[in-house]
Amino acid sequence: MDLNNDRQTNVGPERKNALQALRNARKASIGRVTETVKRQRKEIQAILTLLEASPVTVPEVAAATGIPSALVLWYVAALKKYGKVVEVEKDEGYFRYRSIVPMSEPVAEGETR
Repeated sequence: MDLNNDRQTNVGPERKNALQALRNARKASIGRVTETVKRQRKEIQAILTLLEASPVTVPEVAAATGIPSALVLWYVAALKKYGKVVEVEKDEGYFRYRSIVPMSEPVAEGETR
């Protein structure tokens, strides 16, 4: 007796419709997540490009990129944690950060600079 085959053949229309609805709901969610990841990669790239040019503070990055300063701080903290940026000096209560990963350095697939 093959239980998997029995389950598939005994699926009623109600269950089949419920499964289809679940697939459709997940499809939309996956699309939203994909768009979020693309946006985050672009924002991180913009931040790293700015940090490579010269040391800047979080408010300066926010002003130059249009990304909210709270989000810039979150990105910079993550980049610092993973060794992509360092604190250089303190300027009027804000640390200046700079990229320590040259833009010409290759990046592993799925990783952002």
